[in-house]
Amino acid sequence: MDLHAALHQYFIFPEFRPGQQEALTHILEGRDALVVMPTGSGKSLIYQLAALSLDGTALVISPLVALMKDQIDSLIKRNIAATFINSSLSTAEQNKRLQSFANGDYKMILVSPERLRQQTFREVLAQTKISLLAIDEAHCLSQWGHDFRPDYLHIAHARRQLNSPITLALTATATPRVQDDIIQLLGLPHAERVITGFNRPNLFLEVFSARDESAKLNLTRDFLTQAEGAGIIYTGTRRDAENVAAYIRDELKLSAQHYHAALDTVMRTRTQDAFLSGDLPLIVATNAFGMGIDRPDVRFVLHYTMPSTLEAYYQEAGRAGRDGLPARVALLYSPNDTRLHSFFIENDSPTEDELRAVHNFLRGPVQGVAAAEIEAATKLHQTKIRVALEQLESINAIKRDPDVSGFLQIEALPLNEKSFRQLATQVATRRKYKYALLDKVVDYAETNACRRHVLLDHFGDKDKSEVLPQECCDNCIERAEAASAVQPSTTAVNDVASLSQAERGALIVLDTVTKLKPEVGKGKLAQILKGSTSSEIERYKNSRNFGKFISLRLSEIESLVDQLMDAGYLKQTGGKYPVLTLTPRGEIALKTHAALRVDLRQVRAAESDRARAKMRAGGTVALTHESLQRGLNVEQIAAERGLAVGTIYSHLAQLIAEGRVNIDAVVAKDVQDQIRAAIEIVKDLSYLAPIKSHLSEAIGYEEIRCVVNAVKREQEEVEHNRTARS
Repeated sequence: MDLHAALHQYFIFPEFRPGQQEALTHILEGRDALVVMPTGSGKSLIYQLAALSLDGTALVISPLVALMKDQIDSLIKRNIAATFINSSLSTAEQNKRLQSFANGDYKMILVSPERLRQQTFREVLAQTKISLLAIDEAHCLSQWGHDFRPDYLHIAHARRQLNSPITLALTATATPRVQDDIIQLLGLPHAERVITGFNRPNLFLEVFSARDESAKLNLTRDFLTQAEGAGIIYTGTRRDAENVAAYIRDELKLSAQHYHAALDTVMRTRTQDAFLSGDLPLIVATNAFGMGIDRPDVRFVLHYTMPSTLEAYYQEAGRAGRDGLPARVALLYSPNDTRLHSFFIENDSPTEDELRAVHNFLRGPVQGVAAAEIEAATKLHQTKIRVALEQLESINAIKRDPDVSGFLQIEALPLNEKSFRQLATQVATRRKYKYALLDKVVDYAETNACRRHVLLDHFGDKDKSEVLPQECCDNCIERAEAASAVQPSTTAVNDVASLSQAERGALIVLDTVTKLKPEVGKGKLAQILKGSTSSEIERYKNSRNFGKFISLRLSEIESLVDQLMDAGYLKQTGGKYPVLTLTPRGEIALKTHAALRVDLRQVRAAESDRARAKMRAGGTVALTHESLQRGLNVEQIAAERGLAVGTIYSHLAQLIAEGRVNIDAVVAKDVQDQIRAAIEIVKDLSYLAPIKSHLSEAIGYEEIRCVVNAVKREQEEVEHNRTARS
C-alpha cells in the first residue's frame, strides 16, 4: 500500500507529521518500535494506518475506556472496519463483537489491558491472526513513570502467548529511564526508537505564586478575565473541581462544568461531548479528563493544583494548542500542594499489613472471587487491591488464571518471607523515586530560569531551539521586559532617609530577602524588619536591615510583603515551611534600584482589599450557607446548585468549624449520638477512618467530618473559657 495515498484517502491529510512515516516504515518492515511524540502529534494515526496496511487484525491496548467509542466512531466514518470491546457494552453485544473478531471482520480492535486476563477473550485471540500489537499510553507499564498501572504488566505475557506479533509502544511523556523500562518490560530488545522531541514552541509557559486558596481563586479570576477561547482547568481533587467550577459560574458568571471520575456515566459523557463539540468553552476537571481528548482549539490549560510529576504536567498541558496556534499553559503554585501529593505517594501502594491481609483472605476457598469481595473483606480501595494482586503474583505468592465471567481465578501459594521483604524494599524505593519526581515539579515552579529549558532537560531533549521571550515563558519575558523598561530610582538601597518613601521601603524588603541565610518566610521577615527581640530572631540581629521598619506594625510589614508578591517581585518557595525568594522581576528591580509601585501608606487599605477578596473567594461556601438558612436540606442544596452531596457536606463542615452553622442543622441527633460515641472509643480526632470502623455503613464520612468539626469547636470553646477563668 502506498502510505501517502492511504494517508490522503482515509484521513485527508496532505503529508505526514514528523516521526509518523518513520515509525510506520519500521512496523511495515517487521520491526518493533517505541514512539515518543508530544501530545497532539498524531500517534494514533500510526497504528491506524499500519492496521490498514497489514494482513489481519491490529490489537490496540488502551486505558481510555471512556473514549474508545469516539475513536472507533471516527474510524467507522472513514469506512474503516474497527470496533472496541469494554464493560459499557451489554454481554450480548460483547459476544457479538467477539464472534466478528474471531471471523476476522475487523482491521482494528481496541480493548483495555484488563481484557487480556479474560478467558473468553483469550480463546478468541487464539483463533485470530493478530497483525499488530499496539500499546497506547505505554508509560503506564513503568513503575518509574507518572501513571503506573499494574494491569499493564500482563501485556508482555499475553504478547508471548500471541507468538510475539510486531509490537508498537506509544507515549507522549517518557523520560529516557521510562523508555528503557518500557522496552525491557515488553521484551523488545531490538525495538527501533522514534523520538521526535518534546518541544511545543506554540505553548507559552507561566507559573503564578499563590499564598493560599483565596489567592488561587483570585488568580483564577484574573487569568480568566484575560484568557480567550476554550480552556481546561485541572484540579487535584474532585472537591476542588466542583468548588472551582461553582466559583466560576457563581462569581465570574462564566459557563463552566466540572468533570471527575465520581460522576455518573451519563453526566461525564454529556459534559465531555459538550466540550468536544464546542458548546462548552470551559471545563474544570481532575486528571480523569483529558487522555485522548482531541479538541484542537483549546487556547489555555490552567493547573489550579500542581501535578505530582513533570510528565503528568506536560501531558495535560499538551492538550492546549493542538492546532499549532499560540496557547497559554499556566500553573498556580502553592507550596501547600506538596502535602496532597505526599499523602498520595504514601498511600499509593499497600503496606506490609495490607498485603498480608489480601494474601490471608485468598488462602481460603476463594477461587472465583469477585474484586468487590476482597474489597469488603480487607477494607482496601480497588486500586490498592489491583496493586496488591500484581505484587503478590510477582513474588509467586498467588497464581492467577484467566478471569471467568468477571470473577478472578486465584490460588494462594505459600508466602516466601525473603521475597516479601524484597518487595517491601522495592515499594520503598519507588516511593523515594516518586518524591524525587515531585521535587522536579517544585523546581520547575520555583525556578527563575527558562521554564522551557527545564522541561526539555527533564525529558532528555537536547533540542534547545530558541524562541522569542514573548513566546517562551514568563521568566524569559519578565527578564527581557524588566531589563529594557525598568524605571531607575534616584535612591540607593542603603540610603534610607524616611520610611514614608514606598520605593525605598520596597527595595529594603527585596534586599533583606537576598541577604538572609538561611532564607525565611513572611512572618520571620516581618519580625526582622520590625527588630523583634524574640529569641528565634536573635541570630538575625546583625542583618543590615534589622529594625529598619520599627515604626510599623508587623501586619503592615506583612502587607507590604504581600504587595510585592502580588506584583511579582517576590515568591514563596519550599514545601512544608515556605520561604521567600526573588523572582526574575525582583532580581532586576533590586539590581537597578527600580521605583516599585507599592505604597506604605496604603497597607491598611490593602489589608481590607484582601479581606474582601477572601470573602468573594468563599462565595460558593456562602451560597451553601444561604441555602441552609432558607431551610433546604443537604440533598436539596446539592440539587439546586448542581453539586455533589459530598461537596455540600464539605462546605457545611467548614461552616461548622468556623462556628457559623450549628451541627444540629446538618446531622440528625441520633446520628450525632452514634458518631460521638465512636469518638469516645477512639479518643482521636486526627483521622476519620478509625471512627468510621465503629459505625454502621449507613453513616458516611461526610457526616462524621461535620460532627468531628463540631466536637473540635466545642473543645476549643471549653479551652478558651478555662483560660479566661484562670
